Amino acid sequence: MRIFVIIFLILVGTNASAQVFNTGLIAGLSGSQIEGDGYGGYRKIGLIGGGFVGFNISEKVATQFEIYFINKGSFDAAHPDKGDYDKFSVNLNYIEVPLIINYKISRKKIKIEAGLYLAKLVGTPKLENEFGSIFVTQFPFKSFDFGGLIGASYKINKHFSCNLRSKNSIIPIRDFQNFDQNVGLLNKLFNRGWYNVDLNFTVRFHFINKKNVG
Repeated sequence: MRIFVIIFLILVGTNASAQVFNTGLIAGLSGSQIEGDGYGGYRKIGLIGGGFVGFNISEKVATQFEIYFINKGSFDAAHPDKGDYDKFSVNLNYIEVPLIINYKISRKKIKIEAGLYLAKLVGTPKLENEFGSIFVTQFPFKSFDFGGLIGASYKINKHFSCNLRSKNSIIPIRDFQNFDQNVGLLNKLFNRGWYNVDLNFTVRFHFINKKNVG
């Protein structure tokens, strides 16, 4: 992942001198689940923090490169009052790098987006159930996650915008037994393992450039 950090810093440096890029900071929350683990719902809440560099191709079309930390996984709480003592959680930390195409559909206010992302797993995945920690000795989590995304953003003012994004792994993050064989498109088609699925809500702070068109 060092190469992504180096590219990001080079682009930010280029922005400072040429003022043709749109750069800024990202902060927000992720609600995630794992297709294939037998549990549903975007109940795993995680943090997102990083930055972005964008380049305007035309008045309406732009590309965007991002790099940020994101916490994903799965969570299902026990409900003893309802006789449900089962608990399950997966905690995964990634450095994620999306490459995105943006299209303005309402002057400079609303954009729709689509793209791909590559993420590097950092740290050790943590799994727990009602009995405590689960130690993964077979079928380990893969060190990389690769997937697609769609989303939309709204420009609040010249410095701030908000973004809502849906993401899904294209390849499994773990080649383990799939407990959701009839749930989710990838499970129905391939049934190859576990996949990250997450919804992201972020607020972006935009540095103002003389040649930035939005």
